[in-house]
Amino acid sequence: MKGVRLMTQLPTWVNEMQSKALAAMPSLKLPKADRTNIKNWAFDVIEAQAPVSYKENEIPAAVSHLVNADEQNVVIVCDGVVVYKKLSDAFNGVVLANLTEALTVHEDLFKSHFMTVTPVEMNKLVAMHVAHLNSGLFIYVPKNKVINDVLNVVYVQENGSLMNHTLIVAEQSSQFKYIENYHNTSKANINAISEVVVGENAHVEYAAMDRLHQDSTVYQCRKANVQANGSFLLSLGALNDGNTVSENLVALVGQGATAEVKTVAIAEGKQKQNITVNIEHLAPYTEGHIVNHGVSKDSAQLTFNGIGKINKGMNGSNAQQESRAMVLSETARADANPILLIDEYDVKAGHAAGVGKIDEEQLYYLMSRGLTRRAAEILIIYGFLMPFIDDIRSEVIKSEFVKVIERKINA
Repeated sequence: MKGVRLMTQLPTWVNEMQSKALAAMPSLKLPKADRTNIKNWAFDVIEAQAPVSYKENEIPAAVSHLVNADEQNVVIVCDGVVVYKKLSDAFNGVVLANLTEALTVHEDLFKSHFMTVTPVEMNKLVAMHVAHLNSGLFIYVPKNKVINDVLNVVYVQENGSLMNHTLIVAEQSSQFKYIENYHNTSKANINAISEVVVGENAHVEYAAMDRLHQDSTVYQCRKANVQANGSFLLSLGALNDGNTVSENLVALVGQGATAEVKTVAIAEGKQKQNITVNIEHLAPYTEGHIVNHGVSKDSAQLTFNGIGKINKGMNGSNAQQESRAMVLSETARADANPILLIDEYDVKAGHAAGVGKIDEEQLYYLMSRGLTRRAAEILIIYGFLMPFIDDIRSEVIKSEFVKVIERKINA
């Protein structure tokens, strides 16, 4: 199967949007990454993708460890081409299209939602993403469609820069569960954006595991709008080996909307990871919870920015957050920045943050039970990171996640 990432002749409205994005880039700023200097990061080095041929409906060797051949509900996208798709009847009636199909067969539906959650001019890297878009999926779950099965999507980059866009729309009273993996064998840069529209009384669970090359400079933005009485759960495993800026943004736009974002991150070597989680309350009686846990080792730098914002008039809302980081060496650094922006009196809000080394009392207790110091340290680190692992619904992904943690901790 020889894939074309985007059709040669794009719709006029796409060409216009890309032209405007390209023109806006020089005047736009980079994303705000508190305590991390990203001015000289090579975000703007964009390598062209060469045409590649793939065997139809065969799991690529690069990600065979992430997908079981007997597993249902798997989609694999290599360099913008859907090379493998295996869906159960549970997904009947759901639109699942690559960008070319989205812009032809489903153009009106796609157009009505594309870049509505994430404004093109939000920052320079979002505009760059739109201007050079070359990969992605459109997933549309119709009204009242309840899917108990989990969709596992694997994005693979083997050559050239990846500008990948995922658009998920869950209409009123629908339910959808989604797992996303990013994996690359190329050293080129990644600029990936996910937009999620959660309709009234809809429920979306979104888990992501990022595993990208140490020589790749990465920008990832996941942004959701949640309507009245809808819920959104994001579980993020930030396990890239290269420098990364990750923005995870939720807008609670309808009364009674809820969101929970859980993040686990490991920074190693000379890597810098800056992870922002921002839940903004734009309607009354909304609830947002942020939980960030991370480990920094060697000479790495890990930064968590947790932001809970309750706007004026959004009474009865609740913004809670917890950010904790563990430092495993003298030259590693970790920061946990809790930020509460509250402009209303009748609300609940709270935060907890902490950065420290492994607890010596815990070590002493475990070592008194016969464990070596190293074995005790690893056990404590696992316990620190387990809240995220427990949320992963795919046993294959959960097993792989544990292997990655083992490799990073023991390296």
